[in-house]
Amino acid sequence: MLFLEPPSVLLAFAAGVFALFSPCAFPLLPGYIMYYLGSDATIKKALPGGTICTLGLITVFSIFGFIGAVIGSLAYPIISLLILVSGIMIIIFGVVMLAGLKFFSLTIPIRASGRKGFVGIYLYGVAYGFATFGCSAPIFFSILLFSIVSGGILSGIMTFVIYALGMGIPLIITTVLVVTAKEIVHDKLIKAMPYLEKIGGVLLIVIGIYLLYYYYKT
Repeated sequence: MLFLEPPSVLLAFAAGVFALFSPCAFPLLPGYIMYYLGSDATIKKALPGGTICTLGLITVFSIFGFIGAVIGSLAYPIISLLILVSGIMIIIFGVVMLAGLKFFSLTIPIRASGRKGFVGIYLYGVAYGFATFGCSAPIFFSILLFSIVSGGILSGIMTFVIYALGMGIPLIITTVLVVTAKEIVHDKLIKAMPYLEKIGGVLLIVIGIYLLYYYYKT
């Protein structure tokens, strides 16, 4: 199976990292973290809070992974052709990001659920997942294509679970940084976003080349 190869896991995880830093979603993260955890939040509260938010992300993307895997299963007779086409399309997505062109963007506003505490932050994780889908469409659709050709239902779901973890682990770190009032680090991440988007474009090109390599190897 394509996804079981270590490069596939690494690429899906890295894609999640870059999706987290989407320009229209990441700047909203600190304020909502403090809203849900409270002004008296500590690291002891931040770690489970960030983890529960990550579970919200995993919930959303597991559904997308399942949908992608089902599509892949139905298209199994032409899966080899799909790998070739997906590789080419993902390279195009990467070039679009690298060139700073607008593929298309759906701005999905993140709003407070009205419930504080861990239930609220879980729902925020769900909403944040949809928001990053709108902000980083090339990355999202690249991983969706990747899940379609990954080689089975479980592999398709795991592609998006690893993608969600790629978002979730930096999110947990960001939660801790916000709680400990290390705003300088957060501000530097905001300033680095244009560069991160370029690196994300390079990553998509690498994923596309990897799929083409896999196509010709098999």
